[in-house]
Amino acid sequence: MEASELNGKTTLLLSEIKQQNKELISQVENLKNEIEIRKAKREQLLKKLVELKGTVSSFISEEDNLTYQKRFLESEKEKLLKILNSVSATYDENMMVLEDLMQDVNFMNGEIETLQSKSQILEAEIPFKFKDSENLDNRVKTSFFRAINNLQKRINDVQKKIEVIYYKKGEI
Repeated sequence: MEASELNGKTTLLLSEIKQQNKELISQVENLKNEIEIRKAKREQLLKKLVELKGTVSSFISEEDNLTYQKRFLESEKEKLLKILNSVSATYDENMMVLEDLMQDVNFMNGEIETLQSKSQILEAEIPFKFKDSENLDNRVKTSFFRAINNLQKRINDVQKKIEVIYYKKGEI
């Protein structure tokens, strides 16, 4: 009996092994299917990852570009502010010089008006004080030329002051 018992046990063992083998084959098939699904999912995720990397890299590139532009514009702003401050200071100095020149011009206008009034007074006194018209003409010419020369001298002085100031300051 031992042989038939052994044969029965072997058959039983063999059928159990076949059953386990079928279960294992089924599990292997399930695992293969799951692996294929996961491979496909992984491929999709890799494609998505590549797309996202491209998108992110374009955003990073754009951000770097904007950061560079911002720094450039800030440096340009600082340069322009320095130039503005320099020009403003030069403008203020030039305005003071112009005010001084205007005062000189106003003074010269006053001098010219004084000379004109003196000339008119002299012209009014001519018939009474001077009978000789030639003598009168010479005196008026002399007085007039003195006044013109004096005026020319002051204008030249002002012009020299302007040139000195201009060359000291340099071009704006």
